[in-house]
Amino acid sequence: MKYFLRIFVILVLFITVVPARSVRAVGEFQADYDVQYAISPTGKTIVTQHVVLTNKLSNYYPQKYSLLLDSDKISNVIAYDDGGVITPSISVKSGKTELTLGFNKKAVGLGKSLTFSLRYEHADIATKNGGIWEIYVPGIVNDPDVGSYDVSLAVPSAFGEVAYLSPYPGNNNKWSKDQMIRGGISAAYGKSQRYVVDLTYTLQNATRIANKQSIALPPETAYQSVSIISLDPKPLTVSKDADGNWLAEFSVPALQSMVVKTKLDIDVFLNPSSSFTTSEINREANLSEQPYWQVSDEQIQKYARLYTTPREIYNFVVRTLSYDYSRINDEIKRLGALGILAAPDTALCMEFTDLFIAIARAANIPARRILGYAYTTNSKLRPLSLVTDVLHAWPEYYDNEKKNWIPIDPTWANTTGGLNYFDKLDFNHIVFAIQGESSEKPYPAGFYHDAATDTKDVLVEFSETAPAINLSSLETKILFSSQVTAGKKVSGTLTVYNNSGTTKKNVSVRASSTIGNIQVERDFIELLPYGTLYLPLEATFPRTFTPLKATIQATANDATILYEVTIHPPYALIAGIVLVIISVVLLCAIFVWIILWKTGKKK
Repeated sequence: MKYFLRIFVILVLFITVVPARSVRAVGEFQADYDVQYAISPTGKTIVTQHVVLTNKLSNYYPQKYSLLLDSDKISNVIAYDDGGVITPSISVKSGKTELTLGFNKKAVGLGKSLTFSLRYEHADIATKNGGIWEIYVPGIVNDPDVGSYDVSLAVPSAFGEVAYLSPYPGNNNKWSKDQMIRGGISAAYGKSQRYVVDLTYTLQNATRIANKQSIALPPETAYQSVSIISLDPKPLTVSKDADGNWLAEFSVPALQSMVVKTKLDIDVFLNPSSSFTTSEINREANLSEQPYWQVSDEQIQKYARLYTTPREIYNFVVRTLSYDYSRINDEIKRLGALGILAAPDTALCMEFTDLFIAIARAANIPARRILGYAYTTNSKLRPLSLVTDVLHAWPEYYDNEKKNWIPIDPTWANTTGGLNYFDKLDFNHIVFAIQGESSEKPYPAGFYHDAATDTKDVLVEFSETAPAINLSSLETKILFSSQVTAGKKVSGTLTVYNNSGTTKKNVSVRASSTIGNIQVERDFIELLPYGTLYLPLEATFPRTFTPLKATIQATANDATILYEVTIHPPYALIAGIVLVIISVVLLCAIFVWIILWKTGKKK
């Protein structure tokens, strides 16, 4: 797998003054900034800061300026003030770069200003992951000595169309101080992100009889399309549960294990796909109390009365909980909504998710839990709680107006210092399993690990080209008796099997018979990869005194099959029975005659 460094930068400002004191006090200076980010087609970013320092006291003046950047990919630093070029002092330590400037000129006196400029190249502002360019412009701390802080951003047209930009710039196409202290700027360019995902599931059967077990494959959602490149062994069938999970069923032999391997092509979108149809939700199930979602608890109810919208609940969770990085190295125990309220500084992604869901459900907002893979190269800013197979959890709530589930990520909003993961998610979240009717099942890929092996069960790579997918047509079979008796009701089954790796949508199925009045019509059927549709066939063939031939014709989309049935008149059945009786009587008579003959011969 290729890894790309992508670090969100926090800007920290220090100003030291002389001669009277060695530590600057708040209120001695006002700093006004004009900061420009110019990104090249290769992703290298030139950052230019024009800064004006204005004295707010008469007996101090600025002597040095230090900037601490949370990146070690800073180069070509240039600085100057009105006195000429400044040779910066550069220190790199623990992944951070500190730039220190000593000024050539002094600005002494109340209201006097010192103007200087700093220019450097930054390799962590823009990164290309797969088919998507992502940009993170650093926010700033809320320093009262910062007056204005205006930011401009120039992005090359080669990056393509903007997928999201948050927040949008204000006046003169610039971002203000108020916007920058709320987490900075995040943007992405491109239409979708394609991944190739390799998953391994180990199924165990400790019983003495074969049993059927199901696994959850990554499903299609409004925000991701899924095609199965390979699936070995083939499942008995693949079906969809009430939450939209793809459940693949296998028969596991007695006292054996079965290793299921699948490779998938997953395309992730920022906005919901118009081709995806959201099923009618079960509101009661997605509002119910579950383990870890203590909806009826008085404390949860209290917060549900205070925070009545998804955004209010999201904001409460983000500001109330703190991510506990130390728990990642321990055996992870899920605390649930009530457990994390008792210890809010010990949260992992599962607790951010559980608390949101519990309060949302208590506020009559359907909500559910998503488990999956979230791509990150900075585990401090965008952590993954289940590090063994890099799984992540985030919630979704149901929007009644949009008639769609909306994904959000309060965990990453908290750990990135306020990036907006409510109004949009990103191209980095891949759904493995959906938990709505249950807070614990189905288990996603990564939970089926064989403890006897040290291999990874989840492997994810970027892909910019669509792989070859088995697109074979539907397989249709008619299971029906080929020999029937006129006047009797006969039942059978029409099966339509999708032997391909892609979902077949809007499948139309027709079945009819020349005799017997079979009539089946089904439209707009969705068949999952390796899924099977079963339709009943019923016919009562008319009475006849001569054998007849009937033809059942079945069509699934453009593929048609024919099945021939022979209809026998009722007398044929009666004659057959009479013939059997006569044969039995005749055999019995012959048997008796033989016995009598042998008896007479002995006499």
